[in-house]
Amino acid sequence: MTALATNVMTDRPGDRRFVARRITFGLIALLGAASVWGLAVGTSDTSLWGAFGDLALGKDISLRDQIVLPHIRLLRLLMGLLVGAALAVSGDLLQGQFRNPLADPGIIGVSAGGSFGAVLAIVLGAVLPFASALGAWMMPIFAFVGAWSATLLHYAIATRQGRTSVATMLLAGIALSALTMAMTGVLIYLVDDAQMRDFTFWNMGSLSGSNWVKLTVAAPLILLPLCVTPLLAPGLNGLALGEAAARHMGISVQTV
Repeated sequence: MTALATNVMTDRPGDRRFVARRITFGLIALLGAASVWGLAVGTSDTSLWGAFGDLALGKDISLRDQIVLPHIRLLRLLMGLLVGAALAVSGDLLQGQFRNPLADPGIIGVSAGGSFGAVLAIVLGAVLPFASALGAWMMPIFAFVGAWSATLLHYAIATRQGRTSVATMLLAGIALSALTMAMTGVLIYLVDDAQMRDFTFWNMGSLSGSNWVKLTVAAPLILLPLCVTPLLAPGLNGLALGEAAARHMGISVQTV
């Protein structure tokens, strides 16, 4: 009876958990509707409902539908869901770490480092001897290395005597981001129109280069960290009260 009474009291309208659950369910429903819409709408005349109708009537699905629906629309939909989840959770972690609801990867130079690595791959793609061996993997690898290098440099600047200052991280991140974007601008000046187009669409988040191999590689690299990040919740909740308060609560601030 006590547990039931507690649930009734905490589920009343206005309770933050009650509102959060309603918003979560609403967003899940909206995501499902958007996913169906993404499968049904495209530049071609392929119809998701037409394909279902053919299946219901025992007809063979056209070759065009067999290619467009699973290998283009569904593929990009799944990749978009993974990327969106990764961006949302990483942004939430940064906001918790910096205790700032406006924090994003651009603040600490991660986005700028990734962009620099991507445009560097485009510029050097025709020069490096191993570029042909990497093929379509060259830009993702260079972008990852660029973002990772920016993160390590940013961490090294903000860490002194084994302790990392959040305020220094913010200031160093802004300066590092500006410097990296300036270097990216210099490289963009050197590319031709076709290379500029490739970088622009990549920087806007284009999923046109997705394939099932890339999805198979990206899925565990994204899903595994997503499953681990809830373990950081107690530490981030403690950091929300300040570093000193988190230390008094027994949280290893430097580890978090």
